[in-house]
Amino acid sequence: MAQTLSNFDAVLKEFYEGAVRETVNNQVQMFRVLDESDREWAGRHVRFPLHTQRNSGVGARGESGTLPTAGNQAYSEVRISATYQYGRVQFTGQVIAAGKNAFVGAAQAEMQGLVDDLTVDLGRQTWGVGDGRIAQVGADGASASAISLFNRFQKPGQPGGRYLTAGQSIDLGTVASPTAQASSQAVVSVALSSNPATTVDTLTISDSTVTVSQSDTFVFNRGAGGSGVEMMGIQGLIDVFTESNIWGSNAFAGTTIQNVNRQTVAAWNATILGNSQTERIIDGNLMQVAFDKIHTDTGKEADMIMGHHEVVRAFLDSVSGDRRYVTNGPAPKFDGGHSGLSYNGVAIERDRLAPFNSLLIFNKMALKMYTLLDLEWADDDGSILSRVSNQDSYEAYMRCYKNIGLDANPKLAVMIRDIKTDL
Repeated sequence: MAQTLSNFDAVLKEFYEGAVRETVNNQVQMFRVLDESDREWAGRHVRFPLHTQRNSGVGARGESGTLPTAGNQAYSEVRISATYQYGRVQFTGQVIAAGKNAFVGAAQAEMQGLVDDLTVDLGRQTWGVGDGRIAQVGADGASASAISLFNRFQKPGQPGGRYLTAGQSIDLGTVASPTAQASSQAVVSVALSSNPATTVDTLTISDSTVTVSQSDTFVFNRGAGGSGVEMMGIQGLIDVFTESNIWGSNAFAGTTIQNVNRQTVAAWNATILGNSQTERIIDGNLMQVAFDKIHTDTGKEADMIMGHHEVVRAFLDSVSGDRRYVTNGPAPKFDGGHSGLSYNGVAIERDRLAPFNSLLIFNKMALKMYTLLDLEWADDDGSILSRVSNQDSYEAYMRCYKNIGLDANPKLAVMIRDIKTDL
C-alpha cells in the first residue's frame, strides 16, 4: 500500500521537537557472527564435494591371512541455492512535497525504515526452519477473526505470535499449500501470553469470515511459505533427521539438506541434545556435554554460544554459584548485571530473534552466509525511484540473494533444546 499524507502526518513538522524516536529494535546479532563464505557460485548453486565415507579395506591379519577387502572413499556433492529477498516501498508525490518541511524526508524515512525491516526479517529467517513457518495454529476456529497460536507454554520452543506484528500480511495453510486456509490476511493485533497456564497466543486478523483448522496449519509471511522460498535457517541445518520437533514431525527440513541425504549419510547430521519436549534446567554439566560432543566428533572446539536472552539468563542463574568476575583494573568493581558473558572462555551472544528454550553451541567453521547479491536498491535502469503507472506516486524496491549453509562438518554444532526458562 502506498504511503499517504494521512499516514505520514505524524512526522510532518508542526509543533514537534527533535528527531523521530525509534520504537523498534533493528539489531540482528547473527549477521554479525556469521562469516561470509568465499565459495564461488556455479550457475544456480554453490557446489562443493563432501567426503562422507572412509575406505573400509583396513585391518590387522595373522600370518598368511587374507588381505582386507578393498573399500573406497565416498563423496557427495553439496548444493546450496540462493533465496531471493525483497522489500518494496511506495509513496505519493504529495508526501514527497510535504516532507520537505518535515524533520525527516518522506523518501528517506520510508527507505531507511525498509532497510531495517528487511534486515530484521532476514534475522528471523536465520533461525528458521527453511519453509517459512513462523507460528502454528493451536485450535480450530470457525468464522472468527481471533486465531489461537501454540506458544512456548504448550511446548518448549513453540514461537506463538512473537514473529508477528500489527499490519503484517500473512497466509494460513500447510507447507505443501501455504495459502490453503487463507491468503493475504492483515494482522490487526497480537496478544502474547506471559502466563504458563495459557498455552496459546491470540492472533487477530481483519477478516472474520476465515475458518482455520488446527491440523497442520501454520502462519506464513505473505508469499514466503513453502520449501526453499526463505533462507534455510539454523534450526533446519542444526538438526537430526530422526529428531522429533515442535511441529510434531521429525527434522524441520526433512531428510535431505543441501542435496545430501542425512538418512544415508549419517555424518551429515548435527547433534541435538533434547529432553523429549519436557523442560529441564540447563547447568554446567549439560553445557560441557555439548562442548565434549563437538570435540570428540570433530577434533575442534566450540568458539561461539548463542541463544535468546531468556535462555542465557536461565543458564547464568543455574551456574550463579560458579560465576567468576574478571577485572583489568587494580580495584575490582562488581555490579548486579553482566557483560562480556562467556563459558569455557567462549563468548555467549544473546539474540532476541533466537528460538525459545534452545541454545546453540558451535564452531563458526560450520555455518556460513552465502551471498550471490548483497543488499542493494534495484537500479538496473539507472534510477532507484520509479514512477507508478497512472499515479502521482513513486516506488522503489531493494533486494538481496542469500542463503545460510553448512560449510563443514555439521557436528561442529550442537543445539540444546527443551531448556527451562521460567525458573
